[in-house]
Amino acid sequence: MKQTCIFLSLFIFYCVPVSAQDDPKPVLPSSTFNETEARSMLEPGTSTINGVVKKLKKRPDNTYLGIEVTLFPCTPYFNEWYELQKKNRKGKTFAVMSPEAYSYRILAKAGDKDGAFSFRNLKPGRYYLQTMVRQQRMKKMLNQVGESDTYTFNVMGQTISHYREPIYEEFKLFYETNDLEKAFVEITKDGEIVTVKL
Repeated sequence: MKQTCIFLSLFIFYCVPVSAQDDPKPVLPSSTFNETEARSMLEPGTSTINGVVKKLKKRPDNTYLGIEVTLFPCTPYFNEWYELQKKNRKGKTFAVMSPEAYSYRILAKAGDKDGAFSFRNLKPGRYYLQTMVRQQRMKKMLNQVGESDTYTFNVMGQTISHYREPIYEEFKLFYETNDLEKAFVEITKDGEIVTVKL
């Protein structure tokens, strides 16, 4: 799942339309964060999540350097936050987590060459993975550089019609995007190895 995003929240990445006239308001989940439950879900296990971050291969400037993948356990608190952040698109609110809830996460760095990452020693359960991918893009554009004149004459040499046509020159526009890549992953049993693409 892909969304082009801006960085707005103090605690996590969000996709929020920003309005100068009516700034969106932060909203916290109404449920109480259960620290004991979150800690239990992140206790060591025997399962692994192996993944890879997808990038545009054609752009030579697109590397995986510095890309981090974040894993959150899907606690009831987190699930409520996730549902709240879906409403961000309306631009009136944006969902945030408490600092305590946000602290219960695991980070993994993507390999600089191939974008591969791993989360090891996990217990069975449902997890949410996300990363922000910055990459260079290119778009072909047309720029008007002049005009050409076309005339039509009669037998007397008088002009009977005249029209102008624009002359275009193609150029390449290079720009940068920040894409939020995310996925839910389910581990169903001890020792399981799950693969995922972001």
